Amino acid sequence: MNGRRPRAILNFGHTVGHAIEATAKFATLHGEAVAIGMAYEARLAEALGIAEPGTADRLRRLLDHYNLPLELPASATADALVAAMQLDKKARDGAVRFALPRTIGRMYADGKSWTVAAPEDVVRNVLGGRAGSA
Repeated sequence: MNGRRPRAILNFGHTVGHAIEATAKFATLHGEAVAIGMAYEARLAEALGIAEPGTADRLRRLLDHYNLPLELPASATADALVAAMQLDKKARDGAVRFALPRTIGRMYADGKSWTVAAPEDVVRNVLGGRAGSA
């Protein structure tokens, strides 16, 4: 990778966010869904060992400072969210891919890609927990 930050990093929060929008039948505003997605995807990054410990809590505090929602809608289930994410344009070969942070302001890249395939069981575990409990 040439050091440039590709458009893919702008997808942070959007994989979960788009799933929230789809499962809530677009009753959740896009920006709010992405904020919730960022909170959960930061937890996912920590669960995968990609993000520095504390990144999810720090991000949560920043989002909360701007009065953005941090929790999944009450109607959201892990099953429905995972099913919606599997339809995401970033999903490849049955694996859902996420743009994940290393820390605030630094995104993860493995040298080939700015997105990460996350195991479904880890995604379900993160979605089943509260965004504030890493």
